[in-house]
Amino acid sequence: MMKAFKSFMNGIIDYAGMFPPANLELKPAFQNYLNYISSDDEWMMDKFVCSMKSFGTIADTNTDVYKLLKNYTSERRVSFSLLLTGGKTAKEFLKSFETDLKQVNDFIGNNDVEINSFEVKIPNELFDKFNTNALKIFFKDYRDMLNSFDKQESSVFFEPPVNDNYKFVFEKFAHTAAEIIDENRKGFKLRTGGITPELFPSTEQVSFALKTCRDNKVRFKATAGLHHPVRHYNDSVSTKMHGFLNIFGAGVLAYSNLLSLKEINEIIQDEHSVSFVFTEDKFKWNDIPADADSITNARKEFVNSFGSCSFDEPKDDLKNLNLL
Repeated sequence: MMKAFKSFMNGIIDYAGMFPPANLELKPAFQNYLNYISSDDEWMMDKFVCSMKSFGTIADTNTDVYKLLKNYTSERRVSFSLLLTGGKTAKEFLKSFETDLKQVNDFIGNNDVEINSFEVKIPNELFDKFNTNALKIFFKDYRDMLNSFDKQESSVFFEPPVNDNYKFVFEKFAHTAAEIIDENRKGFKLRTGGITPELFPSTEQVSFALKTCRDNKVRFKATAGLHHPVRHYNDSVSTKMHGFLNIFGAGVLAYSNLLSLKEINEIIQDEHSVSFVFTEDKFKWNDIPADADSITNARKEFVNSFGSCSFDEPKDDLKNLNLL
């Protein structure tokens, strides 16, 4: 297998089998995850994504799901990305955040698992143009709480609202996070699809998110709608779906080559698989390259992972492209 391709795909998928369109129950979804991280393709898989409610079931020693975890024998460590309870206001969020962290720490104390990634929608009120300090105060409180509770140097990937005012929202989020939150502990989560057309952000919105995060050293992850490598029209949702080679390729190359917004958007828009080329030691889109070490650094420091309710679909498509 080509070194550059392995660097690109290493740990890129967080398994979200409980979410649409798969919508599996907790037990079969968690069993799938344990099977995946025990397989030959485990190197592409990273974390199991679930809500705090589902995590509570896993943590309950009386449930069948907990027994799955205790009976797991592979050397690969089980790792979670948890969807925090959150809240509509900053006050509600911080109260539930404290409760969630305590539950996680209690579980870590009794089990050999990795829980260092969280995801949550950030309260919309924090982007009120007339309350300029609200986000800064929120991030300070969040930072202090995370530092006091956390045992595994966790990151929280905040999902800001995506609307007509997205440029203001994304920039305010990234600038403030860069100012307040410790390095490698700040994350931006972008929803890149769903089961209806309106859930798919435009290529311009995706590109602006990537560039803004790159410029402010904020880690980026995506979720939903990235089952397939290359952007294409999909009949089932009647819209064009983003490709993970497009988005993560754009992220890797933007990080390694300081690409402009226009260049990033061109990569996001490309619907031709032949544009994305892997050799033994390089990945390139058209004539823009990144070597294997640059890919590794970009993935570690910037473009983190994407949540997918399927592991088989991405693998099958990569096989069809002769990459797997």
